[in-house]
Amino acid sequence: MPEFDQPLVSVDVVPVRYDHAGATVEVLLGRRIYEPHLGEFALPGVLLGHERIDEAAVRALRTKLGVENGEVRLLGGVEVFDNPDRDPRGPTLSIARYAVVADDYRPQPELHAAVALPAVDALPFDHGRIVTRAAEVLAKDLWADRAVAAALLGTRFATSDLREVYTQLLTRAHGDHAPRVDPANLLRRLRGTGWVHQVATAETGRGGRPPTVWEWND
Repeated sequence: MPEFDQPLVSVDVVPVRYDHAGATVEVLLGRRIYEPHLGEFALPGVLLGHERIDEAAVRALRTKLGVENGEVRLLGGVEVFDNPDRDPRGPTLSIARYAVVADDYRPQPELHAAVALPAVDALPFDHGRIVTRAAEVLAKDLWADRAVAAALLGTRFATSDLREVYTQLLTRAHGDHAPRVDPANLLRRLRGTGWVHQVATAETGRGGRPPTVWEWND
């Protein structure tokens, strides 16, 4: 009977948040303190212990990024990554999750980094692929699940915020083949969800038409 290496099971998390001031979707990374890839920024991850998957994801966020439970708005599934060569230390099965993190979380300098989604590149292991797949999942979930949209956009957002979030997710997911986001279609799609209502017109202090602002229906 053939012998097989029993793979370890890890839970790797793609922590994201939307910076309203900079109109940027950010990915949160932690600096590795062990080999391989010592000193490089990577996704937070832990080996699965005697716990549920989301418990491990929360533990990874806390121990690798200092994100507390109250700063995790939402957890969602990405995919299982099973390339036997993904980790040079041996076969490791990665259960990838995304986490939407509160925008008031503050990374510790030198230990953590908040990197704009378009700028995330050359991460250790297969973390770049995991980020790309998470962006694809989030782009779909943004329209399929009100909880995901609310977690990313916050309690109040402008149409331009939705456009930026959706565009940046699609661009990461599909690169040069990303579909163009048409503002008029985006607005019709948003209204068609029945999730939101218009509450105000934001004052920008600049010329032109100020952006429309939305809040979530009860």
